[in-house]
Amino acid sequence: MTTTRPTLIDAAEGLTPTSPDNTDSWWFCAKLQEEDRVFWVKIHTMTMQGVCHSTVALLEEGDGHHSGKYSAEAVADVKVSADSLHVQTSLLTVSGDLDQLELSGATDAASIRLTLRREAPVLYNGGGGVFPFFGGTTGQYALPGLTASGTVTIEGTTHHVSGRTWLDRQWVSGITQPPRFTWLGLDLGAGRYLSVWDSVGDGTSWLTQLTDDGSHLIAPARRTDHDGRWTLTVPALDASLEVSHQALSSAEGAYTGACHVTGTLAGEDITGHGFTDIIG
Repeated sequence: MTTTRPTLIDAAEGLTPTSPDNTDSWWFCAKLQEEDRVFWVKIHTMTMQGVCHSTVALLEEGDGHHSGKYSAEAVADVKVSADSLHVQTSLLTVSGDLDQLELSGATDAASIRLTLRREAPVLYNGGGGVFPFFGGTTGQYALPGLTASGTVTIEGTTHHVSGRTWLDRQWVSGITQPPRFTWLGLDLGAGRYLSVWDSVGDGTSWLTQLTDDGSHLIAPARRTDHDGRWTLTVPALDASLEVSHQALSSAEGAYTGACHVTGTLAGEDITGHGFTDIIG
């Protein structure tokens, strides 16, 4: 799958690490099912200032399992390939290319193994994949509709799961201000995806919409809070979306949530799911 649109980055080459001076992030979140059981997964690895940060988190909907684990290791003590995507830390392994990826990770009570296959175009944030970021620059694109299959093992019981995964690939250079943002990645079905940024903190947002033919639309949006639930309004899409979220992983200054979405888009009722990251 390729796009003929002009972009500022090469997504295939962009999977590999950029520079030791940059922050490099590979962020995966998934919604998985085994019959009527629903699991949410986060597997994230990031290199920054000589340290490799790793997070693995697992949440079963309802009153099910919830566990997570975090590590910070010197880059010299982990495996990070310089010319391909292959990162191996004490908690996780991430490898593959733009069309197929392999993930594994573990908490103290659970383990995850997934194969991901791409069937949708690349989402280039901002249309070109590069935009200003807290006094510096970020490159960012997503593989938002990866088909996932594999296993989730909890305290010795293995579940064979399938579902969808969002990969967010980002690298950051030259920032002069501490990052502080709310981000949403929403899968609205029928090949429609939204990547939403609020870097102001008051709900003023902008988004990139990707559709199944590879088209991109950049538009303003507004996010308002209602007792912990959000309403996202996007006039350009004739959209009003209600977004609820529950914690998938949480640490000081960082929160990742699993999202349920309902509402209207272009005059149609829709349901979907997604993820949120809140930093700062």
